[in-house]
Amino acid sequence: MTVGPRLLRFALLVCLLATTATAQVSEFRLERFQFNSGVRKGLASASGDLLDKGQLHLLLAFHYEHNPLLVYVDSSRLGAVVGPRFTTHLSAGYGITPWLQASVELPIILFQGGDTFPMLQRPDSFGISTPILHGRLGLLSQKKGGLALEDAPLDVAFGAAFVLPLATGATLSREFAAVPSLSAGRDFGKFRLGGEVAGWIRPSNVVLSSGAATIKDSVGHQLSTRLIASTTVLEKLHLEGSAHLGIPLEKGSTPVGFELLLGARYPVWLLEVFALGGPGFGQLPGTPAFRLMLGANLAPKRDVCLPGEKHVPTDCPDLDDDGDGIKNRVDVCALEPEDKDGWKDDDGCPDPDDDGDGVLDVADKCVRVKGVAEFKGCPPPPPPADSDKDGIIDAQDKCPNEPGPKERQGCPIRDADKDTVEDAVDACPNEAGPVERKGCPLKDRDADTVEDAVDNCPDEAGDPANQGCPKAKKQLVVITAEKLVIKDRVYFATAKSVILPKSFPLLDQVASVLKAHAEIALITVEGHTDDRGKRDYNVKLSGERAESVRQYLIKGGVAAERLKAIGYGPDRPADVNTTEAGRANNRRVEFVIETAEKVKIEAKEVQ
Repeated sequence: MTVGPRLLRFALLVCLLATTATAQVSEFRLERFQFNSGVRKGLASASGDLLDKGQLHLLLAFHYEHNPLLVYVDSSRLGAVVGPRFTTHLSAGYGITPWLQASVELPIILFQGGDTFPMLQRPDSFGISTPILHGRLGLLSQKKGGLALEDAPLDVAFGAAFVLPLATGATLSREFAAVPSLSAGRDFGKFRLGGEVAGWIRPSNVVLSSGAATIKDSVGHQLSTRLIASTTVLEKLHLEGSAHLGIPLEKGSTPVGFELLLGARYPVWLLEVFALGGPGFGQLPGTPAFRLMLGANLAPKRDVCLPGEKHVPTDCPDLDDDGDGIKNRVDVCALEPEDKDGWKDDDGCPDPDDDGDGVLDVADKCVRVKGVAEFKGCPPPPPPADSDKDGIIDAQDKCPNEPGPKERQGCPIRDADKDTVEDAVDACPNEAGPVERKGCPLKDRDADTVEDAVDNCPDEAGDPANQGCPKAKKQLVVITAEKLVIKDRVYFATAKSVILPKSFPLLDQVASVLKAHAEIALITVEGHTDDRGKRDYNVKLSGERAESVRQYLIKGGVAAERLKAIGYGPDRPADVNTTEAGRANNRRVEFVIETAEKVKIEAKEVQ
């Protein structure tokens, strides 16, 4: 016969409980739910609201919880120490001042049952639970609130509760605890949103023990948070929803508990009946699988100044019934908005001609500015501005502060170097030069008629046919805008990256040209092959050959940061690969000039 894991855990529990004659459940307050002592804004959570001064609130509720205390071994549930639990709550609250209220709540355990465990002394099924004394101090208020800051954007209140250990019997209801809290909320018309955060300060306690062995984690200090949303529908039916989270703060404590509750309230004569309930999740003691509450409270005095309540303006001096931004206490016409577009004066009454220009508001296109009837109550339009007095109005003048001709949209001609090339298109705006050179002068410091930019010997007069160098120095390199064009090939050992000596003069000349032209910031040495052989091999070989050339130029005095090498293999042919001559042309090394603009474009493409 196979014994299942659940049966093994149950056997373990029996063994642990059997270590003493009788195991017991330690006494602590299992119940964590508290009714809001104000109730006006919500049953399940405070939201910064207080009772009015002199207002008395009484509440009677019947409360059912299902499985608020379970036994677990290795996170596996074995049964319920407390299964069904019926409680009644008696609560009374009183508004001492507009900013201070006090309340007391007394739960009474009517019945609690649970599973039977060997050698376990069960809690009592009936008893009076610990009373809770609670005070709440208003800090901010959306309306006038005495000590509280009035006309605030939301209600904020500080609370302090004390749980007194005056329970009767062993009903899991006796302990001492202090519960400070902070609550806040705001009305959005008939809808309210708020919540509170509270801390349970109480001694640590082992929930279930059997002398030699502890079956359950301890409980101690906890943090409790509640969020509530409520609204009134059908004039009198009040609905609310709330979320409750309990977080243990003791090391090694049971995991958190979470509840979702929905409720409804409805006034009947002098009472307000209510129902509240919802599911719970987690293993925190006091978090039931679900709870349900039914009851009634003495209907609190209705605040006629709440949104949607019927009243006359004099009953609610702090409201603005006509929505014109002027409170009822100073608004002579409290039910007539002063004006639809927000115009305000001292009396709050609508005026037929607010700006006093003789044009009634109904026909006045500028009701806040004095005007003339010719322009429908608006002032005459001023003439269009022309700041630079060039005959072109500023709205159409691209240079409103500088006079210029109409054909240039009001902008003057700018030519700082007086070379007839406008600065906007002049590549050298401060140096005179011909139009065909975009306004830049010809630079030839050795005066050999070869421009410095393409002169291989810029500081030595030479023959233009020999790239600006003396005839005795035959030039094998030609400088163009895109690359250094070589008139010979770079020769390598077969299938190797070793440069043959007959290419040294060519590469020495490339190094000399680069050293003479520091304006060439970066050269890419490209290696290329024909299409014979495997592509990967050719790419690798061409890259190694390009790097060999780069290293040669570095040894020749060219700064390493001005050179980079890359091999393309057969990917970029310069000729056909179907003839020997074409393949020979494809086996080459090229020296490409990387301009600043090209580098920027390549960097952007990489991103």
